[in-house]
Amino acid sequence: MTTTLSPLELQSRMPVWEALSEFWLDTELADYQLDYIARVIAASPYSVEEVRAIHDYEVAPAVSANLMSVAGEWAGFDSEWLNAKCHRCAARRHLHWYRARIWLQRPLFRFFTEHYWLQVVPRVRSLLGARGQDTRDQSAYAATGTSGSQAAGSEIYSQHEEKTDAGA
Repeated sequence: MTTTLSPLELQSRMPVWEALSEFWLDTELADYQLDYIARVIAASPYSVEEVRAIHDYEVAPAVSANLMSVAGEWAGFDSEWLNAKCHRCAARRHLHWYRARIWLQRPLFRFFTEHYWLQVVPRVRSLLGARGQDTRDQSAYAATGTSGSQAAGSEIYSQHEEKTDAGA
């Protein structure tokens, strides 16, 4: 049994997948990159806890091998490739064997990413607090059929790409 994401869920997930994949690049992330990740998470319809689960079940299994490679990716993953891999992982997310595999791998995921989470989560909470959105009302997103990442995600990604291009 696999679960398929709806087009709306897929559209909401893609900016989150792309932002979280930066934890797995073979480079140390700068403050502006951590700010970008926090803005994407804050703009998404997901709580911090849901984003952590998305990371553990969908992003980390797709890209964690990058940090174990001799010459890992450091500039960024191809969006099309990344989204296809994360989508496949999301489809397996509710399978018992897959959940058991993630449970076994979670200590490794935490070892490589916990220092980033400790920096990103306060930034997300600060952004949400500044907007008066400390808690997420998922029913509000479902009722309108939109997500915060649909409008803000492409703008945030563009700002991130401009900074990345300027730094190169």
